[in-house]
Amino acid sequence: MLALKLYNPIMTKKVDMRDADFVKCAEVETKMWRDYYNHHFVRLTFYLLLSVKLAFKASWIVSIRLAWYSGTAAAIYRLKKGHENYPKVLKRLEKFYKIASDHVVAPFDYHRAARLELEWWDIHRYPEKYHKTLEQSIAEAAAVVYHCPPEALREYGRYRAEAAKLLTHESDKHHEKNDWVKIDNLLYKTWASFGAAIRPPT
Repeated sequence: MLALKLYNPIMTKKVDMRDADFVKCAEVETKMWRDYYNHHFVRLTFYLLLSVKLAFKASWIVSIRLAWYSGTAAAIYRLKKGHENYPKVLKRLEKFYKIASDHVVAPFDYHRAARLELEWWDIHRYPEKYHKTLEQSIAEAAAVVYHCPPEALREYGRYRAEAAKLLTHESDKHHEKNDWVKIDNLLYKTWASFGAAIRPPT
């Protein structure tokens, strides 16, 4: 019975994600992006765990579950380029967002959040397939989770899209070509803009 209580996100204290430390989120994400694109997967796992813990203000147990589903979704998507198993990736993203939704004071449509997350991944990889811009898709995905209009997150979406577009191709083995100074700067701007947009005025 105790184990069930520990692993049931509904039994944990509900949190307000808007109170997260977005400066710390930016610091961790810059490290996570570098490790992802330079194939440092052990460090990447640690930073992914820390990233979801900070962003969702989750316990370590909840964070491990979030990191597992997020990480496996990203790994499946990355390794199957050109032959993406969208249902399999979507299933893991839905589990990720279901846990997150159960954990917060303002639950959200986790099915839609998962679909929009996968959409912006795909727009980043195959922009020619979509009429929607990467900036718009990123803003819409976050808007569902944080219950705000996508227009309020337009700047956030623009900064994140610019950072993503600066990255070299995933299959490029020479990742040192990435301009990490510019990417890091854009990620800090991303999180600063995000925090300003989702927090209620004081």
